[in-house]
Amino acid sequence: MTDIQHCPTCIDLLYFDGCPSYQRVWRDLAEVIAEANLDACVRLVKVDTSEKADALHFAGSPTVKVNGRDLEGYDGPGVMACRVYRENGGKGWPSREQLARASR
Repeated sequence: MTDIQHCPTCIDLLYFDGCPSYQRVWRDLAEVIAEANLDACVRLVKVDTSEKADALHFAGSPTVKVNGRDLEGYDGPGVMACRVYRENGGKGWPSREQLARASR
């Protein structure tokens, strides 16, 4: 990933193989972007090493970052585990409302 933005809203979906939730988030992001008619790009970023997880401040899979900022503000060390989203009742994916709010 680079810090160069090519569109007003750059969304990164970070995941690791075997994550049961990232494909759901991928679909939800596509729908949220289409419904809001956003000018946004979405990048799917595979995290496959602990070193990459640390470099990206990966909060577990799936992690969504909008313009480089984690949805829930995580900025700690990399976590190679499944993620839960507090705002979505501890589910393994962010709510569509959370995605829409962060994408605006």
